[in-house]
Amino acid sequence: MLPNQMVKSLIGKVIRVEMKGEESDLIGKLEGVDDYMNLHLSNAMEYKNGEKIRNLGTIVLRGNNIIIIQPYEEHI
Repeated sequence: MLPNQMVKSLIGKVIRVEMKGEESDLIGKLEGVDDYMNLHLSNAMEYKNGEKIRNLGTIVLRGNNIIIIQPYEEHI
């Protein structure tokens, strides 16, 4: 399975995203992804060391700044 297809299979699920140059993780529901791996998240929250920092709401993440995308087991 191609990485793009794998990410598309996570649409509608809560994911954790790690970004380049950031110490915090972003957790939110994946609403959509395009061919450049840009992500559309809803109910996004920022966590640092497992502690919630702030609510971000609906956000778009640029694909070339993403390091890790993984399913998140706990619901937000």
